[in-house]
Amino acid sequence: MRNVISLPGKPVLPSDVAAAVQAAVMCGWTPETHGLLFHLDQSDGFSP
Repeated sequence: MRNVISLPGKPVLPSDVAAAVQAAVMCGWTPETHGLLFHLDQSDGFSP
């Protein structure tokens, strides 16, 4: 599996999604509130 920068990728697991949702809620996201998109930056520590 390759991604847009032609490096090996990995599948997104349900546990990855759960961790992202938990992080977003801790950062102030309220999923039941309609309105603007919530930007969750999880790029810290990323290196291609």
